[in-house]
Amino acid sequence: MRNKNGIFWGLFLLLSAVILVVSQMHLLTYTLSFWTIVFSLFLLAVLIKSLVYFSIPGSVFSLAFLAILYAKPLGITNLVPWTILGAALLVSMGLSLILRPLLFKHRPWFNYKKGYTRGHHGPFVSFDYNAEPDMKTVDAPDVDVYVKMGNSVRYVKSDDFQTANVDVNMGEAKVYFDHVTVKDTAEINVNVSLGGVELYIPRDWNVVKNINNNMGNITENGTCNINGDDPDVVISGLVSLGNLKINYI
Repeated sequence: MRNKNGIFWGLFLLLSAVILVVSQMHLLTYTLSFWTIVFSLFLLAVLIKSLVYFSIPGSVFSLAFLAILYAKPLGITNLVPWTILGAALLVSMGLSLILRPLLFKHRPWFNYKKGYTRGHHGPFVSFDYNAEPDMKTVDAPDVDVYVKMGNSVRYVKSDDFQTANVDVNMGEAKVYFDHVTVKDTAEINVNVSLGGVELYIPRDWNVVKNINNNMGNITENGTCNINGDDPDVVISGLVSLGNLKINYI
C-alpha cells in the first residue's frame, strides 16, 4: 500500500506520454485542442488516483466528465451533460452499495476486522454499520461515526482519547472533540464520499494532516496555538467528491 502514490504517478505519466504522442502523430480522426488535452490529462489523473485508492465516486465521475468532453467522437451528443452526471450519480451509489465489502478490505486507512489491528497509519477499530445516524454524546477513547444518507452529530468526551473513525457516504457529520484529553497521540480517520464532515478540534492540538483529496474540498477554520507539550493528533483518510472542514476551537 505504501507504493500507491508511485503507482499513480507512474500510470499517469505513461498515459500522458501516450496521449501526447498520439495527438502529435495525428492518429486520431478527432482533432484535440490544447485545452482538451489539458482537461483530459487532469481527468485521467483523477481517474487513476481514484482507481488506486478504490474510490468509486471519483472513478465514475471522472469517466462521466471524460464522456462529456468527448461526446462528439463517442457519438453521444444527444445526451445533455446533466443526464450523464445524473447517471453517474446513480451508478456511483449503486456500485458503492454492491462493492462495499470489497472497498473495506482494500482501503488502507480503515480496517473493519473485530478488535485492534494495525494498518498503514496505526491502530484501528471496527465500525458498527447498523447504527442509525443521530445526535449523541460518546464517552469512550475510541469513537465510530457512520453516516449514510443522513445526518449525525457526536460530542466526544474522554479522559484518554485515542481514535475516531468517521465514515460518511452521501450524508453530513459533525464531531466535537472539545471535551477530550489526549495523553500522548491520537488519530482521526475520515472517509468522506459525496458528503460532508466537520471536525471541531481544540486549537492546542498539534494536528498532522495525512489526507488524500480526490476531487474534494478540504478547508480549515481558525488557527492552532500549540507549544512543545501539546499532543499530536493525526487526521488521515480520503475525501472523494466531498467536503472536510476542520474547525479549531
